[in-house]
Amino acid sequence: GARPDSRGTEPCGAEGECDATHLLQLAQHRELGSCGTPGAHTGGCVPHEPGCPGPTCGAPGCPGFLKCPGEDEFPLPYRGKYPHEYPAVATRHFPKDFKWGLGTASYQIEGAYKEDGRGASIWDTFSGADTVGMPGSVCKGKPCPVSSVMGIKGATGNVANDFYHKYKQDVAMMASMGVKSYRFSIAWPRIIPTGVKADGINQKGVQFYHDVIDELVKHKIEPMVTMYHWDLPQGLLDFEWSEKIPTCDPKYKQGWFECQEGSSDNPQPSGVDALVVTEFANYAKVLFQEYGQKVKYWFTFNEAWTFTYLGSDGRGKAPNVQPWYDGSIWPYVAGHNVIIAHAEAVRIFRKMQTKGKLPSDHLISITNNQDWREPKSSSPEDIAAAEYALEGQLAWFCDPIFGVNGVHDYPWSMKMTYPYMPNFTASEKALLRANRPDLFGLNHYGTGFVQFNCSGDGTASSSCTSEDGLVQAVSVWLYQAAWGFRKLLNWVGDRYGKDLAIMGTESGWSDNTISAQQAKYDVGRTMYYHSYIHEMWNAINVDGVNVVGFMAWSLMDNYEWERGYAERFGCLWNDFNFGSDPDSPDASSPVYEAKQGVVNGVCGVACTDSNVGKPASSASKAYGQTRHAKNSVLWLQWVWETNSLVDANRFLASTIGGDVCYGEGEHNGVACRLNSSVPGPAPAWAWGP
Repeated sequence: GARPDSRGTEPCGAEGECDATHLLQLAQHRELGSCGTPGAHTGGCVPHEPGCPGPTCGAPGCPGFLKCPGEDEFPLPYRGKYPHEYPAVATRHFPKDFKWGLGTASYQIEGAYKEDGRGASIWDTFSGADTVGMPGSVCKGKPCPVSSVMGIKGATGNVANDFYHKYKQDVAMMASMGVKSYRFSIAWPRIIPTGVKADGINQKGVQFYHDVIDELVKHKIEPMVTMYHWDLPQGLLDFEWSEKIPTCDPKYKQGWFECQEGSSDNPQPSGVDALVVTEFANYAKVLFQEYGQKVKYWFTFNEAWTFTYLGSDGRGKAPNVQPWYDGSIWPYVAGHNVIIAHAEAVRIFRKMQTKGKLPSDHLISITNNQDWREPKSSSPEDIAAAEYALEGQLAWFCDPIFGVNGVHDYPWSMKMTYPYMPNFTASEKALLRANRPDLFGLNHYGTGFVQFNCSGDGTASSSCTSEDGLVQAVSVWLYQAAWGFRKLLNWVGDRYGKDLAIMGTESGWSDNTISAQQAKYDVGRTMYYHSYIHEMWNAINVDGVNVVGFMAWSLMDNYEWERGYAERFGCLWNDFNFGSDPDSPDASSPVYEAKQGVVNGVCGVACTDSNVGKPASSASKAYGQTRHAKNSVLWLQWVWETNSLVDANRFLASTIGGDVCYGEGEHNGVACRLNSSVPGPAPAWAWGP
């Protein structure tokens, strides 16, 4: 099982009393005495010491910990000595049933945003798409406002990759490349347009995903379904463009922020009683009933940290609206409700399995995300700061969901130092304990070094992150370090149990190439995957971590959220046929100033077609988009075929053939097809001994 956690939890009394992991910490620092009184904001015991809970609560220099951790308490390998190169090695094989594949998300690729009964999502609203008349829309007249938080204003997912119409082409393309598994998400507002099941199920949306899944199965590609990849139906979140609605008011639909009572700085999440939790459970049941026999792998949510923490305080993701803008409170209300919604979906899944309505070997999980945080030095303070960062993101969701030593609760470091943390009730803890997921979905991209007390105030939030010596992608947050992936896999295995299967559900690299031929020679992405797969092999075979799959992100360049089409993560370069989209924001579109909660001014030149890459919305232009293989996916085809880490030098030194174009018609004189003979079968040497 998992190693003892320095904050671990196991019930040790009535609700509100200390858990066993709290006692474990207290035993390390006995001068604090036994449990303190429950804190209204901490949801658990706090030490009998001034400033607890608070930003400096804990051992001196190690806020969040009653004892500063030592080097032996942080995951090996590479204690301060990191690989600087990943040379070619003899072919290294993966376990027989290892899962390989590619991933996408509904809003990022589907397009057809107002076709066939789809409802408005919070991303339609956030990006300023014309949602007038769509089910659940809060926009009453065109032009609809665009959020001030949008990084590339004017870019929307209205058309994206036009997967809604091109899915047969794209599945044929994947089959030609030898893709084994395809992880994709279902758009809640395409299934239930307002988010409220009683308002009606959209049968055209239901049939679309049947068609996609059937096409995948026909081509022997295993479907893996994410039930929620950030596109909440707008019909579940009321808000006014220039007026703050009250919080915790049942007259309004509050989305993930729903609370029943409490002051503005101490709201109580509604949990199982929240409308959004009830409706997510209804939505989950529809999906299980419709697709449960066809789909073995299910993931309830993708990156809860991203859509809760970054969905407030101007951090870049939807919804970022008033009155839920305060980033010290509302992400934790939303996160609490998401955790309970996840558990409810798992409960329904298990019940259907028990009744024989779902196959017993089908699996359900959740995908959470974490970039590795490495101590800047071997000092206890830096080690604690790095651990604190990991607990405040990944463990925030995974400790309650997977449990630490059998206890399902928030990390003690968060309870000790955060200004607000909600409580789990006894019934919520029981729900979580009874519905532990079947595997651990992990999204991971990059690494950074954490140093304590950069601000000089010695608080838990005084740390900073640096990336000296690491290679940066186009995305400002993404720095490549494969050894960080290995350390994170060990951290997850150590904390949640070495027997727990870990599925790598996303890892990827961004560029901003402008043509198919330029994009093909993607050394950064090829080296990224070569080194990360190398370290994943080490984690499995040297460290004994139970990694069962790796899904590269993503299938093709797509809508990169608030960054529009300016950053490309695809293993295939996509020609979006940029042009005009009259349903996207233009110069006259109002701007919603999220921090003030008012509409103020217009977007101006920032939103014009000439300034923003917008996939052309005409049907012929959208359907005429083409996909073009990059070297990374040509190399990955040999990896998938041989189920091995193979030498990537063939694709680092040069390439094979010219433009490999998937689609119909021509692209710059190159004939596009639905299949390709490039790169050809893996050569004999790639199979190894």
